[in-house]
Amino acid sequence: MSGLEETLTIQDIQRALANVGVEIYRSAAEELRIAERVRLHIMDSGVRVVTNHGLAVQFTARTQRSDAPSAHSEELFRRVREAVGERAGSRGYEESSAEIVEVKDPVDDARVLDVWHEVTYRKSLDDVGAVVEEVRWALELDKYVRP
Repeated sequence: MSGLEETLTIQDIQRALANVGVEIYRSAAEELRIAERVRLHIMDSGVRVVTNHGLAVQFTARTQRSDAPSAHSEELFRRVREAVGERAGSRGYEESSAEIVEVKDPVDDARVLDVWHEVTYRKSLDDVGAVVEEVRWALELDKYVRP
C-alpha cells in the first residue's frame, strides 16, 4: 500500500463495504470475514478482506467428498481449480493454499461427517474501491463445486 492507503484501517474498509450493503460476519485486527444471507440466517461466505502482507481479497472454494465418494483427492481439487480457479485467475487471483478439511460431528468429534477439498485464492489490491469491487464479485461467485 502507498500514499493515502497506508493510513487505511480495517474500520475504513468495513465502512466502505457497509456503504454498498455488504455485511460483515466477523472482524479481527487484520481480517474481515464477509457474510452472506441464506434466508434469514447470516453465514460465513468464505470471502475475506485481509490486511496482513498488504491489502487483499481472498476466498475459498470447495468440493465435498460426499458428492463424489469414489473420487480421489487430486480429482476433487482439480474440479475446484477448473470450475473456479480459471475464472479467478482471469481476474488476477492466485491460488494461495489447498487443503483437505474434515467436517466433524459437533457432538462426537471422532465422527467425520464429510471431507471438504478447499482451494483458497488471493488477489492483492491497492485501494478500498478495488476491495469493494472484488468482494462483490467473489460474493456472486459459486464457490461450492458440485460434480
